[in-house]
Amino acid sequence: MPVSRDDFLGIMSAFPTGVAIVTTLEPDGTPRGLTTNAVTSVSADPPILLVCVDRNSRTLPALTARKRFVVNFMRDDHEEICRLFASKADDKFAHVAWTPGRDGVPVLHEGAIAHAECETLDELVIGDHVVVTGLVVDGDAPAESDLPIVYFKRGYTSAPTPDAL
Repeated sequence: MPVSRDDFLGIMSAFPTGVAIVTTLEPDGTPRGLTTNAVTSVSADPPILLVCVDRNSRTLPALTARKRFVVNFMRDDHEEICRLFASKADDKFAHVAWTPGRDGVPVLHEGAIAHAECETLDELVIGDHVVVTGLVVDGDAPAESDLPIVYFKRGYTSAPTPDAL
């Protein structure tokens, strides 16, 4: 018998993770996005990452239809945007600055310290999530001075500066 959902979430809250916003486009060009901390690299050669998306996410249908997405790794001073994209708000892009990436998919250039533009390779349903793997076809790495926002114990915080480690 597995642990309860609440116990599992409590256990996982002990693991600090970075926060990303996954963006994509509906077939009609409407931008969609969601906040996640379930992102990881899979392979460096070729460059592949994965994101895990709740099967009930309103962004998932656009993500699976478009087969293109951007993982925006968020900066520590953008908690409000992370909370917005974690919500069920209808138009998350109404007051958020973005530019079209390589395939038109939104890049959150003002709030992201880095981004990875991806082409979907595969989708795998596991439990209540869909694991989406993406080939990284473009992107931008962080500047030296940028710090990521971190999710820890069910809340947002700033990552420690490298010299504090």
